[in-house]
Amino acid sequence: MNLSFSDLLFCCFNLPLAASTFWQRSWKHGLFLCRMFPYARYSLVAVSLFTVLTITINRYIMISHPNLYPKLYRRRYLVLMLLCTWIFPFGALIPTWFGKWGSFGLDTYAGSCSILPDDHGHSPKRSLFVILSLPLIAIIFCYLRVFYIVRKTTLAAGGPVLRKTIKLGQEDSSSASERRSKSVPCNYIDVSTRDISSTSMNNINNTPADSLQNVRFEVKQTDRNDILDVPRISSKPAASFRRTVLRKSLALVKLSLPTRKDKKLGTMIMAIMISFCMTHLPITVTKLVHDYTAHPYANIASYILLYMATCINPIIYVVMSNEYRQAYKNLWECR
Repeated sequence: MNLSFSDLLFCCFNLPLAASTFWQRSWKHGLFLCRMFPYARYSLVAVSLFTVLTITINRYIMISHPNLYPKLYRRRYLVLMLLCTWIFPFGALIPTWFGKWGSFGLDTYAGSCSILPDDHGHSPKRSLFVILSLPLIAIIFCYLRVFYIVRKTTLAAGGPVLRKTIKLGQEDSSSASERRSKSVPCNYIDVSTRDISSTSMNNINNTPADSLQNVRFEVKQTDRNDILDVPRISSKPAASFRRTVLRKSLALVKLSLPTRKDKKLGTMIMAIMISFCMTHLPITVTKLVHDYTAHPYANIASYILLYMATCINPIIYVVMSNEYRQAYKNLWECR
């Protein structure tokens, strides 16, 4: 919400004045607005930048230091963080407003209102751009660290599964070999009852053991193809073991691939980093080399990209994040 509010102020105040200046190719809005325009522009850009940095640090602490997260992000600390994102940018330019460290005025060379050197030739512009470029390094580092931790945790979750699979495979193999060692090797047999013509099997079961002495069983070896109903017991454990190992191996391969959560987080991180670099780096480089060489078209393009940041931020943080969509939903429903 803090990011959206600062972007909204930037769109409502700075964008119309900038569009009018580009259209008319001159400043026609008075001295006071000429001083307010750069003051609000630099301050609101810094507010948005520090807000993005606080969001990044929030996610970094939430993932890498979960035990520290409840202690830092309490209500009073959150209010203090939000106040700092506004007080520091606007407060840092107060000396410039009074002409003590540069001054706000019309830059006749650029045709727009900006920060000018003071009577002593001092200007905070270069220092401000160097300072504002530091959050870029912090944002890149934090998001890369977040993605690394999430990916490492996902891969580490497969460790117990792997150990369990190996243990299960060893147990299946040992039990199968144990059953094979305990099984008595024998040929297929055929129990013939041709000599028992008058006595049925039921009568045999009910006959005392001493009365079965004259009953003759003929045991002969037969061909394997003649016996169709004998189960192949010894082949089942091996086939079951192979299926188990294959299934667990496929599960481990699938686990090592990027999950849907990893892909979504990676897409969001890349979108944040690319949009931040595209919208803030050009204006930074342009201002740093302005004293050495002039590129009017590059200057205009860098300003346009900077103004586009106010439109890109809501798309990234609202459309691509369930948490921010839920926060906006709660806001509109007054919950």
